[in-house]
Amino acid sequence: MQAALCSIRIIKKVPDLAEIFINPAAALLKEKHHGILITGLQLCTDLCKVSSEALECFRKKCTESVVKALKDIVSSPYAPEYDVSGIADPFLHIRLLKFLRILGQGDADASERMNDILAQVATKTESNKNAGNAILCECVETIMSIEDSGGLRVLAVTILGKFLSNRDNNIRYVALNMLMKAAVDTQVVQRHRATILECVKDSDATIRKRAHRTTGQLSPQSSG
Repeated sequence: MQAALCSIRIIKKVPDLAEIFINPAAALLKEKHHGILITGLQLCTDLCKVSSEALECFRKKCTESVVKALKDIVSSPYAPEYDVSGIADPFLHIRLLKFLRILGQGDADASERMNDILAQVATKTESNKNAGNAILCECVETIMSIEDSGGLRVLAVTILGKFLSNRDNNIRYVALNMLMKAAVDTQVVQRHRATILECVKDSDATIRKRAHRTTGQLSPQSSG
């Protein structure tokens, strides 16, 4: 893990050396130890930022490994050392989802290979705890960013619609922000128009402002 952390620092200082770290970084994605895997995911993420060669390599060779790692954590039995509010290592969940987003964005083949696990995360993650909501937010962000045929987007927008009824203003704000981005992609957002309009009357000024902007995004579609 220390070697991976050093590699992250080297890449940030000398991006031209990225190529020599691609294969060692890819090997870390098969690690079972959560700490090493999280560090490996950070290393791979940083490599993708500075090297298109790294991104293409990880898309072709590592998408399946990352999908498997997410499947394993989603279906893992209770482990007290990783448990947060009944969810197994939400930090690893989120790091895996972030990396899948990088792999799937702009690549239909990689996106297709992650569709099933994203649907599983979206439907099986408990939304009554902060850890679960954080994972769901990341899952929705990933679904909205990859090349999807539409089925997953309906599921993602449904999750955001549920978030609008949450008592936590932070979650509602995030949901409105994501719905505003989604409004240009899908008319399914219209199903939640009434709930969004309720947010326009909210006592929190930040929520009201964001709700106004979101309804503004919906208006052209609703008149069409």
